Amino acid sequence: MIAVAGTTSAVALLLTLKQPGTTVAGAASQAGGTPPAASAPAGSGAVPAGGETVLGDEADTQFGPVQVELTLSNGRITGARAVKVPSTDANSRKIAADAVPKLNQAAVAAQSAEIDAVSGATYTSEGYTRSLQSALDKAGAAGTGGGEGAEQDAAPGAGSGANAPGGETGTGSGEGAGSGSGQGAGAGGETESVLGDVAGTQYGDVQVRLTVSGGRVTAAEAVKAPDSDANSRKIAADAVPKLNQAAVAAQSAEIDAVSGATYTSEGYTRSLQSALDKAGL
Repeated sequence: MIAVAGTTSAVALLLTLKQPGTTVAGAASQAGGTPPAASAPAGSGAVPAGGETVLGDEADTQFGPVQVELTLSNGRITGARAVKVPSTDANSRKIAADAVPKLNQAAVAAQSAEIDAVSGATYTSEGYTRSLQSALDKAGAAGTGGGEGAEQDAAPGAGSGANAPGGETGTGSGEGAGSGSGQGAGAGGETESVLGDVAGTQYGDVQVRLTVSGGRVTAAEAVKAPDSDANSRKIAADAVPKLNQAAVAAQSAEIDAVSGATYTSEGYTRSLQSALDKAGL
């Protein structure tokens, strides 16, 4: 009896297949069977193998915090974005909107935190690279090297120390060479030596001394510069003469950072601004 029922079902299936437009699945259904399951689309919603997202620490800046999130795959940065940017006012938001895409691209290209500051967005750049470095540290990726060598084209740029409210003073690459030497205070205010405050940096202190005569800066020198190791001393030796010359030329703290010495530049401009304030310039 079972054999007869099986034969009848098989014959019904064969007859159904002869009908135009009938599929095997449909024929099986018409014959009382179960259609085969459909295949799911390949790769739907899949996460790339080895991919991970790492959130860096918040880095405070004068105009608001910056926080970077990295996407890594197989030990390499495949994506970078800032989940927090300075937004204290419209100008800060505008600066961040222009700078952050460039910093994101630079982080992926460099595969490290050794990236240049974006001109016109030094505080955002400085915060970005600090958060970026912390994300790299958390991911166990290769970060910056020891000593001030981490400054090589690093993003933390030198703030001018004379930023207008709600904005950032941009920095680029300083050029030229020069040096200054402080002079003793002269009678009648003809010439005076003004020592700026000590500005701490990641690689050591910076302190600037100005020579002022007739209400103008006639010379500038760094009496303290980063010297935590040989590389820091080498970078400072190259950068400080350029910063000295720039300070005299600008007659203000609104000077460009020296490429490859951003921490030294940042400390220099802060100390320079304090000396200018003391001199009433």
